[in-house]
Amino acid sequence: MNDYRIQLLRDERLLAEMTVAAARFIELHEELLQRFPAAEGFSLHIQIRRERRRVVEQGPQGLRLLGIEYEYEECQ
Repeated sequence: MNDYRIQLLRDERLLAEMTVAAARFIELHEELLQRFPAAEGFSLHIQIRRERRRVVEQGPQGLRLLGIEYEYEECQ
């Protein structure tokens, strides 16, 4: 499952940035739109976080996950 990165801006200045699980994205997106209206200068910048690659190590005990690299894509 992919996560989303939401940036809250006011007059094009970044106020907050959060990562949101896909399961809660729609609920939080609607909440943010209500609480921070565009008429008052607020805007949301939304990106989806996708897994780019996993870095693993193979040793005597088997495979071990060392890290995950992500990339962000703009949501329209």
